[in-house]
Parts: sequence; C-alpha cells; structure tokens
Amino acid sequence: MSCVAVSATPAGAVAQLQPCRTVVRPFCAAQKSRATSTSQLQAARRQAAGPRRLARLACQAAGFGSSTSKDEAAKLPKSRDEAVSQAAAAIAAQLSGGGKGSKGFAGEGSRKLCVDVPVVESGGAAMVQLAQEIVAALPKPLRQQFTIISCTYDGSSGSGSSSGGVKVVSLKSVVERGEDLDGCLLFAGPSSSQLDSVMRLLAYWRGAGAVALNADWSAETAPVEQVAFIKSFEAVYCFLPLMVKVLFIGKEGAVFKWCTSGSPNSAPWRIFGKEGNRLEQIGQMKHRPSNADLETVFYNAFGVNNPLNRGIQSLRNMVGGNGGGKGGKQ
Repeated sequence: MSCVAVSATPAGAVAQLQPCRTVVRPFCAAQKSRATSTSQLQAARRQAAGPRRLARLACQAAGFGSSTSKDEAAKLPKSRDEAVSQAAAAIAAQLSGGGKGSKGFAGEGSRKLCVDVPVVESGGAAMVQLAQEIVAALPKPLRQQFTIISCTYDGSSGSGSSSGGVKVVSLKSVVERGEDLDGCLLFAGPSSSQLDSVMRLLAYWRGAGAVALNADWSAETAPVEQVAFIKSFEAVYCFLPLMVKVLFIGKEGAVFKWCTSGSPNSAPWRIFGKEGNRLEQIGQMKHRPSNADLETVFYNAFGVNNPLNRGIQSLRNMVGGNGGGKGGKQ
C-alpha cells in the first residue's frame, strides 16, 4: 500500500483545504507533483520501511468535510479558516483553564501542546503565516502572551519582529544569543534536527504554554535522550487529509483529533475514509495512528470491496467449481 500525491486545488479556492501534511507512505520529493510510475511507488515502499517521518504532500481536499449524518464527521473542518479556528479553540481550552502542567522540561503549571493543521504551501514563510493566523484566532488575553518561534524561516531580522501584534523570532538566533523567553511560545514547523535547540530553549523557560505546530519529529525514531521530551507534548488538535492506495486504488481520508475540554489523552484519534461524496469514520484509536495502523484500517474498510479482490475471488470460485472438488468429476 502506498500514498499518491494528487494535484492541489487552485490557490484561489479559499474555501477548500490546501496541500497538507500526512503520515502515510510519504514521498521524498512528491510535494506538488503526481506520482504514478512504478519506480516511484517502489521508492515510496523502500522509504516507508525506513524511519517514520512526516511529509508535506499536495493532497486535493475538495469534498473533505462534506455533510453526513454522523456527528463526528460533521465536526471535520470544511475550510482552512475553520481548521485554524478549531486549532485555536483547542489551545485556548488547555491554556485558559489552568489545567495540569506537563511533567519536566518546563516550570510548574506549564503546558506543552502540539497541533497539526494543513498548510497552504511548503516553506518556512507559509508555516509562520499559519502560526500567525492561529495566534490571531486566540482570545485576546491569551493572544497577547504569545511569541512565535520561526524554525525554518529567518525573515524576521534581528532579535525579533512584530506581525499583527505578535512577536516573531528565529529559533536559530534566539538560541545563538542565549535569550530567555517568557510567556507562551508557538514553534512553527520544528523538525527533528532542531530538537536539541528546542530543548535548550525550553530548559529554563517558565511560561504558561509552549505549542509545537506541525512538528516533524517522532518518538519512535528519536534518540533515547529525546523521547521523553517529545512525549511531553500533548496532542490537542490534528487534521491531516491523506490518500492511501488500497490494492492500486487511491482512497481519500483524514486523521482527526480535537480536544475541546478535559485531558488531551481522553480525546480519541478518529480515522475517516471517503465513500462517495462524504467522509465516514472507519476507525478510532487512543494513540496517534502509525503508517501501518492507517494501512490496516483502510484495507479493512475498503479492501474487501476492491474490484481486484472481487475479481480474484470470482476466479477462485470458478476454478474451485471446475477443479475436481467434491462435486467434481471422479
């Protein structure tokens, strides 16, 4: 099973969700192109056998969030703005309520959260823009406490710049200068190669909350000394449109988690698959689904009715009926 990158929706189609991050069979260089050749599929399989990592794919999101009779599917965001609003609501629910603080790597009462939201396009500038939109959607008292940490974009010269009233600083420059930041922090697109810098910055930080936006790291493949730090981030929101190949037929779907109250661990990870013109829930897990988890769920949901499977079964029935079974010729 593998994932195929589909042509993205036009940039002007604001109402539709745009290219996203996904965790299923990522291609190394298939962010904005159609991957169809056998060699690409084989390369994707070889890559999937290696360390798991997130990749940004151009997934066509037309039809995501279509109305259904199921309450959970109705919660899926129908636009980028709605996804941003949901992510902001999840962050505010945890930081505005004075919830229980995360263990270690922060002051008492501090929270470390992570959110995943589809990005308009690849690049650090787009990630910072997304971070700004999420912070802008927060309640004003909470919004004013935030500083955005740009992890891949150094467009903010000097020690920091202000955009829409929100301070934006470069992770690299802050760490090099040894600056101590206070208040709430939002890391825009941190990668596994920047984990040491993020850990160093948060070592003496004592703010109310630190949020990792579209973090490209995994406790499954990280060095042992970084695993506890990665796991200390609690997932409060995730919307990841994806496409999975089930026996050579691409199926659209999404991974969705939205914690609006209580402990983030109590909110399940829901897996949706597109059937016809709407998304329906086809699975649910207590932990973030892995590539293998998603493949299994999609195969169980769609593999049985796959035309190839039906053809093989019909052939077996024909052979079995003529192959000298109990009712065959003696």
